[in-house]
Amino acid sequence: MKKIFFFHLVILACAMAPRLYPLDLELIGGLGNLTFDTDRTSTLGDKAAPLAFEPQYFPLLLARLSGEQNGIAFNFGFEREPVLRNRLFGSFKFDMEYIAIEAGPILAVFNSWDLPINPGVSAGFKAQIPGTVFLEARGSSTLEFISMEKKGNYSQYSGNVAVGFWVPHVICSANIDLRAFNLRKEENLLIEDNLLRYFFRAEVYTKNVPYTVRVDLGYQSLRRSYSSQQVIGSDIVKNTEKDEFKSAFVGLEGTYTFNPRLKFLLGGEMPVYSWGVRPMKDPPKKTLLFQAHAGIVWTLTAD
Repeated sequence: MKKIFFFHLVILACAMAPRLYPLDLELIGGLGNLTFDTDRTSTLGDKAAPLAFEPQYFPLLLARLSGEQNGIAFNFGFEREPVLRNRLFGSFKFDMEYIAIEAGPILAVFNSWDLPINPGVSAGFKAQIPGTVFLEARGSSTLEFISMEKKGNYSQYSGNVAVGFWVPHVICSANIDLRAFNLRKEENLLIEDNLLRYFFRAEVYTKNVPYTVRVDLGYQSLRRSYSSQQVIGSDIVKNTEKDEFKSAFVGLEGTYTFNPRLKFLLGGEMPVYSWGVRPMKDPPKKTLLFQAHAGIVWTLTAD
C-alpha cells in the first residue's frame, strides 16, 4: 500500500507524457565533504576530550524527468544528498499565471535496513506578478504514522521559502532552506541531522546568449544531535548533546545551451569562512571544504 500512491503518479505521468512534450531529462552528479560522519553515535564536542570537525565525502545525484504544457506540469525522479539521504519524488503543478500550486508523493528509500521504504508527501505554492515579484514556498515530510520509538525507523522533512524580484537580465531572491533527518539508531539513541541555510541568489541571463549564471551568497548551520534518556532517582531525564558547524558560503553554477535539445551545467560551492561551535574544534586551516556537481539537461521532443 505504501507504494500505490507513488506508482499511480508515475503511471499518470507516463500516460500524459505524449501530451506534455517537450520533456526534460535532467541528470546531475557530484561530490562534496561538508557533512558529519553518519556512523557516529557520540559528539565530536565531548567536553572531556573535544575533537575537530571531520569532513566526510558524500555523493550527489539527481535524476529527474519533467514536462509542461498549457499550465500543467509534472516531474518525478530520484535524489541523493547528504542530509535527507535517498528519496524518490513526484508532483503535478497547475500554473494559473499569477498563482501556481504543486503537490505529490515522496518515498524515502533504503535509508535504513529496518525501514527500506518510508512514504510521505510534498506541496508547494507560488504567487507572482510575472516579471516583477514572486513569493514561493515548498515543503515535504514523511508521514507521522511511522513510530520513532522503534529502532531503525526514521523521518525526513524539508522546507524552503523564497521572495524574489526581477531586474533587467537578473532574477534576485532571498531564500531560507531547511532539511532534517531523524533516525532511531538504538532504542535509547535518537540522532538528528539538520541543515539550515539563509542565502541570496542571483540568476543572470541574456537573450540570444547560450550562457546563464547563478550565484549564491549565504550562511548555513549544520547540526547533528544525539538524544538519550536516563533514570535519575524517580525521574526519566532526557539528555541531548550536539555538534554544530557554521559557515558563510558562496556558490556558482553555469549553464551552457549547446543546442535547443541539450544543455550542460557545472557548479560548485565553498565556505569562505567556517567555524565549529565550541567545544567542538575547527578543522585544520588547510582543510578544503567543498561541493561540486556537473550534469546535462536533455530535451526530448515528439519528432
